[in-house]
Amino acid sequence: MIELIRADQYTKMLWKNGAGFTLEIARSQGDADFDWRISMADVTTSGPFSLFPNKQRIISVLDGKGLVLHVDDLPAKTLNQGDIFAFHGESQVQSELVDGAIRDLNLIYDPAKFHARFQWLNDAADQAFISSADLIFIFNQSGETQVSVKGDLFQLAAYETLKIEKNTSVTSINFSKKQRQSCYVIELIQR
Repeated sequence: MIELIRADQYTKMLWKNGAGFTLEIARSQGDADFDWRISMADVTTSGPFSLFPNKQRIISVLDGKGLVLHVDDLPAKTLNQGDIFAFHGESQVQSELVDGAIRDLNLIYDPAKFHARFQWLNDAADQAFISSADLIFIFNQSGETQVSVKGDLFQLAAYETLKIEKNTSVTSINFSKKQRQSCYVIELIQR
């Protein structure tokens, strides 16, 4: 099954720590808690991250000058646009904005139930890949992007997401070279 999720369909929700808002793009169905969630957030002030015990987190900066993360006792990690960083959901994380507000993309998931792959494609060349993931999300960061999934064409506007649920053994995906794409591909594989 393939579903185009438009930006106006995202659910706005308060952060667990109450310090801001998240736009939830998609999440697993079921219990009050989730097995995985993909979201986008505008970070306007430096401060602590919410805790998500027993989860793994992956974050990337979509827009803005960057973010410095202080995770537990590890050395500070600077994230510029397109950089990707993974950490444990129960880690103590303090963020510092580099030069003004940023927008980020987040994946939070249960590593006991899922393996995840999170990558940024930012290239003018024609690209193709094959995936056997159970769920694939293509998040379009900017401009119009054309994506072909098993021969079916989809137009994604900025901040729209294509959700692909595996119904066969592999899924082939092609990005058109007509436009410069800047997309994130998130793959979730059930353990």
